[in-house]
This record gives sequence, C-alpha cells and structure tokens, in this order.
Amino acid sequence: MNLILIGTNHKYSPIQIRGKLVISKRRLRESLRELTNLRGIKAAVILSTCNRIELYADVLDTALGVRTLKEFFLRGQQQELEKFEAHLYTYIGKVAILHLFHVASGMDSQILGENQILEQVRLAYTEAREANTINTFLSNIFNKAIDTGIKVRNKTKISQGNITIASIAISLMKEKFVSLKDKKIFIIGVGKISELVVRALKKEGTKVVFIANRTYEKALELARYIDAEVVKFNQLRQKLMEADIVISATSSPHLILKKEDILKVMNHRQLINDCRPLLIIDLAVPRDVEQEIRHIEGINLFCLDDLDFIIKKNIEKRIKEVPRALEIIKEEVENLCLVVEPLESELAEARLP
Repeated sequence: MNLILIGTNHKYSPIQIRGKLVISKRRLRESLRELTNLRGIKAAVILSTCNRIELYADVLDTALGVRTLKEFFLRGQQQELEKFEAHLYTYIGKVAILHLFHVASGMDSQILGENQILEQVRLAYTEAREANTINTFLSNIFNKAIDTGIKVRNKTKISQGNITIASIAISLMKEKFVSLKDKKIFIIGVGKISELVVRALKKEGTKVVFIANRTYEKALELARYIDAEVVKFNQLRQKLMEADIVISATSSPHLILKKEDILKVMNHRQLINDCRPLLIIDLAVPRDVEQEIRHIEGINLFCLDDLDFIIKKNIEKRIKEVPRALEIIKEEVENLCLVVEPLESELAEARLP
C-alpha cells in the first residue's frame, strides 16, 4: 500500500509556520495538478484548512514519494528548510489511513468532535476529483473516511454541544464585555468562519455589525442576513474608530491590520476622551493582524492559538466519548484495509505487460 501522508497541524506548528505553508482555495487545483505531475505521484488530495495542511498521495515508490512530497510541501522555504521540516509529520500506509479517519471524525481537531472538518475533508476530495488528480484507490479511502466521520458523530456524542470556533469567539467576547447588544462589531472577510460567526451573533441579538471585504458583493450578501451595514475595504481604517470588537478572518496572504493603523485608532480615541478598549480576534491563517498590536494600550488581541484555554473548558463532556469513537474508527479502518490492499494488488497485476 503506497499511500503517503505528509502534513502539519495546530499541534505540530504555530500559526507563523502554517501561514507560510497554507495552500489557498484559489490555488488548490493548480497545486494538485503540479503535485500529480511530479515523478512517481499517481494521485493526490490536498487538505488545507486554518489548522492543518496535509498532502495525501498514492505513489509508485514510498521512499521517492516521501522525498517528492516534502520538496513540494517546503518549496519556497529553502532558506529555513530544517526549521520548517521539523514541524512536519509523515505517515505511510495503514497509519496514514488511520490518521485521515481520525481527522474526518473530529478526533484530531483543535475542538474535539467539531463538524466543520468533515465538510473540509469532503471538499478536499471533491476538489481533487474535479481537478482529475484522484484515482480509485484514494477515492475509496476518502469516501470511507467521510462515511466513518458521519458514523462516529451518529453513534457517539462526540459532537454534541455548541463548541465551534465561532461559539468560542462569542464566549470570548462575552467574557470581555458581558453583553454584546450595545457593541459595534466589525467583521473583516466573508468566508466560512465569518459566516459562522455572523450566524452566532444573530442569536445574540447584536444589532450593529460592519462587514468589510475586498469583494463588496459578497459582503452585501452576508450583511443582508443580519441587516448589517456594509463597509468598502478602503473605508476599513476610518470605520475602526467606531469599533468595540474586530473579528478578522480573511484568506489574504498579507496583513490586514498593522500596528500603525491601530495606533492611529487608539490615539484618536484618546484625543476625544474615548476610553473604550478594543478587542481584536484574528481567526485567519496566515494571520491578518500584526502581532505587535497586542502591546498597544487598550488592545486585547487573540488569535486561533490563544483560543485553546477557552476550548479546554468546554470539552470535558466530549472526552468521555473518545473510547467509543476510537473503536468505530479502528473497526472501519480494518474493514477498509481488507478491501484496498487486494484492490492495489489487482491494479498492479493489471499494469503488468
């Protein structure tokens, strides 16, 4: 079984590392085709999220495949190659399958049992299929992983309770402000995470939310859902003067909020005797917010890695479901391996002259 997985995630690398390795959605199919055009790579799937970047490949030769995948993964990082390579994990064969099943089941997530990762695995598989970089072998594995993710959630309580990045962000806001009803919340970006945050905010009865995005039409669509004001991206700095809370979750490769911008905001507030603190929550990978901002007086800055302390408070009930979930995963992996190993053998015989 020449299946190789090379990747990194929130447990193995900080945001600074993941941010430089992440593969954006707009580059995903191009990257898939580049990968499968490399020597010895028969088929591939790329799973790239805010918390993990993983390359799955069916290869002709395991040793060559590992070298090829690492070189592809770390392209552009030659100057700090050893530093980045130290954050990678490599799984081969059945262990790689086991890891994928854990991922799809929410067992390897920052928030145990979270549901979003299952959809992300499904989308990674769909992207590979539409890019024509997947074969029967990988297709069987990913379909079974998705089925197992559904089964674990149906047969256990691993995903019960509202513990998502969005709900954790709301909990953090409430911890800092108690009530959100009179707060002005500025959301930058209109991707999946922003949508989840907006839906959570609607339940809180928050009335004023400014949404900024480079694509104004997308911002309008989301704003209608909560009757929010839409701000064009070039007005962002000006409108920050009014904000109590800023949530940034774009897919930009560049910083959205820099220290000099926030300094201007806080200096302006001081001039008009506005002593309100500003809470900034950066949910982007790579980061949207310059980290030096956290040292400015009156600023509370949190990024994804900072949310762990809140997550741990909410996760105890789910931990009790882990043994049963692991039993299901182990059983499904064993059943799959009975199928895929003979299948690989049959394919190998079919390729003989």
